[in-house]
Amino acid sequence: MRGLTHAYVDEATAETVGSACDRLRADASGPITPLVLLAEGGCDVEAVVAGLRARSDAPFFGGVFPALVRGGSQVDRGALVLAFEGLDALHLVTDIGGETIVFSPALPESARGTAIVLVDGLAHGIGRLLQELYDHLGDTVTYWGGGTGHGSLARRPSVFCDRGLFPDSAVVAFAPHRASVGVRHGWTEVVGALVATRTRGSTIMELNWEPAFDVYRAALVGRGAPPFAPDEFASFAPRFPFGLRKEGAEHVVRDPITVDASGALVCVGDVPQNAALSILEGDPDQLIAAAKQAALDACGARRRARTNLVADCISRSLFLEARFAEELGAMLKAAESATDHVEQLGMLTLGEIASRGEGYLELFNKTAVVASLAADEEP
Repeated sequence: MRGLTHAYVDEATAETVGSACDRLRADASGPITPLVLLAEGGCDVEAVVAGLRARSDAPFFGGVFPALVRGGSQVDRGALVLAFEGLDALHLVTDIGGETIVFSPALPESARGTAIVLVDGLAHGIGRLLQELYDHLGDTVTYWGGGTGHGSLARRPSVFCDRGLFPDSAVVAFAPHRASVGVRHGWTEVVGALVATRTRGSTIMELNWEPAFDVYRAALVGRGAPPFAPDEFASFAPRFPFGLRKEGAEHVVRDPITVDASGALVCVGDVPQNAALSILEGDPDQLIAAAKQAALDACGARRRARTNLVADCISRSLFLEARFAEELGAMLKAAESATDHVEQLGMLTLGEIASRGEGYLELFNKTAVVASLAADEEP
């Protein structure tokens, strides 16, 4: 594989993004399908997508994100356009919360390489979508992607392709080269022995047969936190997420984002009924070390030029604040130490998508996911 080419524009408009796509197509040795990552800052998403569709009939796909990753920096405006050669058809799902999951066109009977998965990070039914995708293809491909959306958590359409801009949707594409993936988060358990006794999708209604907020608050007060009301929940939740227990692996983090009027906790990502949960706590040094390890895991032992695609959770940026630049820098420095040359590109997401080892495809929260593509990789 020739190195994955890309372009960055610092203001995302229909003209600047369209021109970037045109340049990448002109420079490519064969047909490409641009992956367009838009930072929400100052971006008229509808105008960009409409302009790209009017400009050409050629395929493209992408999503809107709170921010982008470029090298060791968080970028809050503009667009990254990644030029994937040999990409398979774009498989669109326009109502992932509906009664059935329908891919259009249908998924192939078999696939290889890397599945790039973009999904509305606030949609219902993400777990079912990923389960169906994994049931169909298993570990014949590696998976990388993330949840689209806005940092304000406003419900707006955020997934797009050459067929339009869609709410509650997902798009899947298959790149012919198989990436190696690193998945780490660094959060540690501080409260265990919780059972999600009543859930609905991403909403935890009861923990241990009691209202979820009451149990969560009591657990934190028991660790020395002051009593807090539901409207103060946002001051504690970023530091104390939930963890779904996984045998022999790090917890899968679930990010609680709001409390509803009944005391239920709404998370990013589904929580299965009767799931064993813990409450986790974050330490900045441990989070940064975990992200660095994710980059090393992805790069592996063979020294060769690579493109590292990063899906890093927006809530890690909010938690680490000024130290988030240290996290991105640590990931880049680790990759540079393991390779001859590396480009680090990606986005800050509302949920991160990957398969971990031989395990199932997961939607992670508060996690750093790195997919590494080697420049000399054979399909």
